[in-house]
Amino acid sequence: MFAELLKESWVLPPPGSEIASIAVEAFRANGVDYPRTAVVTDSPHARMSLLATGHFVTILPASALKFPAMRSGIKALPVHLPRARVPNGIVTLKARALSPVARLFIDCAREVARTPAKRI
Repeated sequence: MFAELLKESWVLPPPGSEIASIAVEAFRANGVDYPRTAVVTDSPHARMSLLATGHFVTILPASALKFPAMRSGIKALPVHLPRARVPNGIVTLKARALSPVARLFIDCAREVARTPAKRI
């Protein structure tokens, strides 16, 4: 199924961007090259809007489909992609106290990051 999608009109992020590198990894993991792109945009909103026309396909994080207002008329295809391995970080402002909620979130995020990932 994955190879069949290469014939479609794709709207994808620009080559060299962080999101595009994740997409390239996903395509390669499925044994295909990055598809010929009809539209290149960094904007997730633009990709969703073009996707909603029914004339394009794209690759999005699962979280982009969680909000009903953003996905009216959009259907996720059952394509297996490897999980992206993207570094994450926490940034705080110098000389600014963290709220208890922010501190709790940071502590929880660090704990999750230390826990080995389970295969789903």
